[in-house]
Amino acid sequence: MTKVVINLCGVKSKGGVTVVNNYLEQNKTKNLYVLYDNLEFKKYIENFDSQYITTKRIYHPFLNLLLNKEIKEKINSYDYVIHFGNFGFKTNIKSYTLVQNILPLVKPFSSFRNFVLNLLYMYAFKISDKIIVQQKHVEELIPNQYPTKIIGSIEMKTIKQSNSHGFVTIYDENKNKNPKFQRELLKEISSKYDEKITIVNLAKNKQNEIYDSNFTVLENIERDELIQIFKMHSTYIHTSEFETVGLPIYEALESGLKVVVPNLDYLNLTNENIFKYEFGNYSSAIKACNESIKNLEKVYCDVPEFSICNSFFVVLLFIIFKLSKRLLKL
Repeated sequence: MTKVVINLCGVKSKGGVTVVNNYLEQNKTKNLYVLYDNLEFKKYIENFDSQYITTKRIYHPFLNLLLNKEIKEKINSYDYVIHFGNFGFKTNIKSYTLVQNILPLVKPFSSFRNFVLNLLYMYAFKISDKIIVQQKHVEELIPNQYPTKIIGSIEMKTIKQSNSHGFVTIYDENKNKNPKFQRELLKEISSKYDEKITIVNLAKNKQNEIYDSNFTVLENIERDELIQIFKMHSTYIHTSEFETVGLPIYEALESGLKVVVPNLDYLNLTNENIFKYEFGNYSSAIKACNESIKNLEKVYCDVPEFSICNSFFVVLLFIIFKLSKRLLKL
């Protein structure tokens, strides 16, 4: 049986946790050794051999020097390692790195943090046998000298449309999420339309402007709860400048909602349930919101569904044993 080390260190976002959980669900019978530094993963990995890493994240590229001899020998006894958190550390086995945060690649000089992360990414790319990405626009950010594999796929799926009304959005004060624009847009929508507006708040600051309004603000929402909240509305609003995938967009579409999104590379799709606006343009966004709440009587609609390739594990397995005679088109 192939033995795999899963390095989950650095995976913090809800989208990242979802990707990991999906992978573990697909490979629950495999011989996995899980490294993690986020205690949220404990409930997902209780049936796997695991090691909690207490070393600060900034030092993780040097874990091959910092881990004790027993752990290092155990890691190197496996067939390969998958680093799910954008960068990992050097081992004596095959290494694959999954890119889930693209900000250090698109804006490396926007902050000292992103500059340092960009350097760590480049180091990870050099020591990896393959860089794993979820969509084409992310692959285009990887320097050409490093081999890549796209594991995300989009297929059309017929979905029953929501018969509810109102707007819903996910709010985070990360600058990439464009929070100021998001707040002002929601205020503008509230003044123009007699529609309920629900905000799922991920921000830690409980004193921000979204609490000084008539919005319904929800906190500490689990993924299953989020899906049910989506279904209580007709339109999901997304305002991010950059996304690796933009998972909530697809979850909203699969919940029968219309989605209002910026006209940017991370959603390079045309669909009757997708309403695009010029990034940062209030009037364009208001127009898209207005269009989204028209003609809500349709019962079913074909919408794009994003998924991680089920053959991800198989593909890596073939690479390890050098049996890929283009059967999987690697």
